Amino acid sequence: MVEVRDFELAVGRTIGRSIDPNSNASQNDAVMAPPVASMFVVAGPGSGKTTVLALRALKLILADEQDPSSMLITTFTRRAAAELSSRILSWGDKLVDFFLTQPGYSEYEQQIRGVELNRLRVGTLDGIIEEALTDFRAPGSAAPVIIEEFAAKAFMISYGILQMGGHNNRALRDYLRILGQHIGRPSVREMSQLLLDMRQRFCHDQSDMQVFHDSFQDAGKRACCAAISAYSNLLSNRDIYDFARLEEEFLIRATNGSLDRMLDGIKFVMVDEYQDTNLLQEQIYFEMGRRAIRNGGSLIVVGDDDQSLYRFRGATLDLFVDFPARMTRRLGAAPRIVYLSQNYRSTRRIVDFCNQFVSLDQTYQNSRVPNKPISVPAAATVPPQDFPVLGMFRNDSTSLAVDLANFISDAVNGNGVRVTDPQGQVFTIQVDQQQGGPGDIAVLFSSPEEMNMMGQPRLPFLLRRELQRTNPPIRVYNPRGQNLGDIDEVMILCGAMLECLDPQSAIQNLLIIDADENDTLNRWRMRARQYAMTNPPPNTHVTMATFIQAWQNRTTIPAGNWDAREVPLLGLAYKLLTWIPTMRDDIEGLVRMEAICRTISQAALVMSFQGNVIVDQLNPQLSEKSIKEIMYNVFVPLATNSIEINEDLLETLPSDRVNIMSIHQAKGLEFPLVIVDVGSDFRTEHWRQAFKRHPRDGGKTCRLEDEIRPFSQLGLSPRPPRDRAFDDLYRLYYEAYSRAQDVLMLVGLDSVTLGIQNVATGWDRSGNWVWGRGLPNLLHI
Repeated sequence: MVEVRDFELAVGRTIGRSIDPNSNASQNDAVMAPPVASMFVVAGPGSGKTTVLALRALKLILADEQDPSSMLITTFTRRAAAELSSRILSWGDKLVDFFLTQPGYSEYEQQIRGVELNRLRVGTLDGIIEEALTDFRAPGSAAPVIIEEFAAKAFMISYGILQMGGHNNRALRDYLRILGQHIGRPSVREMSQLLLDMRQRFCHDQSDMQVFHDSFQDAGKRACCAAISAYSNLLSNRDIYDFARLEEEFLIRATNGSLDRMLDGIKFVMVDEYQDTNLLQEQIYFEMGRRAIRNGGSLIVVGDDDQSLYRFRGATLDLFVDFPARMTRRLGAAPRIVYLSQNYRSTRRIVDFCNQFVSLDQTYQNSRVPNKPISVPAAATVPPQDFPVLGMFRNDSTSLAVDLANFISDAVNGNGVRVTDPQGQVFTIQVDQQQGGPGDIAVLFSSPEEMNMMGQPRLPFLLRRELQRTNPPIRVYNPRGQNLGDIDEVMILCGAMLECLDPQSAIQNLLIIDADENDTLNRWRMRARQYAMTNPPPNTHVTMATFIQAWQNRTTIPAGNWDAREVPLLGLAYKLLTWIPTMRDDIEGLVRMEAICRTISQAALVMSFQGNVIVDQLNPQLSEKSIKEIMYNVFVPLATNSIEINEDLLETLPSDRVNIMSIHQAKGLEFPLVIVDVGSDFRTEHWRQAFKRHPRDGGKTCRLEDEIRPFSQLGLSPRPPRDRAFDDLYRLYYEAYSRAQDVLMLVGLDSVTLGIQNVATGWDRSGNWVWGRGLPNLLHI
């Protein structure tokens, strides 16, 4: 249809991205390789992996005349999938329009016009699997019903812990305390998270839980298996899936022939972010790749070992580092190795800084892909100003927040911030006045939580407060900064629902829950009563207090009645929003409300009354049962702070707010100005903080890994636990530093510049301070 050389020229002319071998030979190799070429693409930060995947797909379609429906591309997040799909469609349309104007292609006009790019499948692995199990299910069987992570936590609490008496099982709590390295006994929320982590590791590592159970006489370990089994049985009995079960089900059906109709149509499999793959997912990709190669196509994986952040979720980096050998062994085909090292994102100084950081620890080099080249700034992206890497360190967090807020205010609303480097060159740091705004700035933390465990404010809280005090005020976007149950409007909403459903706490007092959770529910009720007494608008027709009282009495109210026997809890929540404007009108409030609504919707999947309140004066026991069920599955998980804001709720970032986020949240994103907190919590070299800066041991992730992996074909990791913990920290801060396009600034307390051992400030694991006292490699402001 299209000549290969013409495709290369058309890309440069229509979308302005050259794939000429003289400008970027590695990108050219990855895009222009023959259809049958499988590849292992090691792509550094900003090296254009999305460009490569998009152009590779378009080249296969336009130049190699491959059917778009035979291609499957997986990404790590829905946001990345949407971006890649959008790029393929927009670039594809431009290329099609270009060739339709070329005289040499007039005879192919109908064929070119007939290209259906939207038939190409792009999505997360779990999204594609869900679609496959829906489209290719047996006649008469139901489509899979998927629960999200926050719902899984709620179900583990209700069915794996509370109903099994796990919250009172001393052996279980003691085992989980040691596994999670908790100082005191773990909370129900922490128990739920650890049990889900164990379940996921059993699934992801393909470990045998029964053999694990039978190998120990430890009562705590056996209680863990019982809790996990209770949760798993719930999913099986209700025919619902969490993501781990979904992937296991797909692998079973893929290998037993049930999905042959789907797999026989696959010819090209491309996998992004392969460095965060686990063994279960590898087996899925190899099964897809086997079919693709057999059909005359190829398997391509793209990733970067230095940007692997999800070992705590079961990712096994060895699978990426050893991919060429593993693919050759499993599929009998050796992939080409392609290194993408030209950085199109960041300035020369930022690229050099990242290279220095990732190479400062010699032991870390042993964990990386062999012969990996360093990143180099692409000549085409040299900016007008090559800003020095900055540092801002102050004696205390409050002073740091004040000065950081003033810096941001001057960059956004003022005349910019002027700095002078040691060579006397003057730079002005300022957000683009025409197209930029506060959303161009990201402040990255190991955790965006605004309060520490003692209830004292951390830098994210202090920065939010100080930015509100600037003139004009600047708002921040940090919906994950507080536990949902501690946010005022959430307390009001949940307390009001409790007051409506269960006046006088009659049903609540029957619940088998910890005193802490009971106190939280009572605190919500009190806050709701206080708020209703302020008579918030609208208050001319039905007031909030009147509405709650009518619910309590089960009496008729204007705009509502009790003729219906079942009242949806979601309907009650939305009605109460009438009097809580911050949950309706503020973007952070909307995200929190969405999380609560999803909690209710997902809980309805396992509740007997599907999330409805039974209103039946003649059968009070039925009404009580429906309310008790709602309390266990909705309000108790919220009270234990087990419900968190999911990543997919944060896919759209507001342009008018400064982004405060975790480094994990920033994965795959880029910002003109990135500020990385490297030590606002480290006033002293306290041992409890060592895992965040200079680990003394492997920590929870390594303990969990070493507990489960011996019962998998993976076996124990060859790297000692402490080395793995250090490796994770180097990758974490490499990811953070490489998010910056134009300006990178490190911030923290003065103490971290004076000798506190900290990976983020250039210490190696042997205790050598490579960057040196005072961090002379930064321009301090």
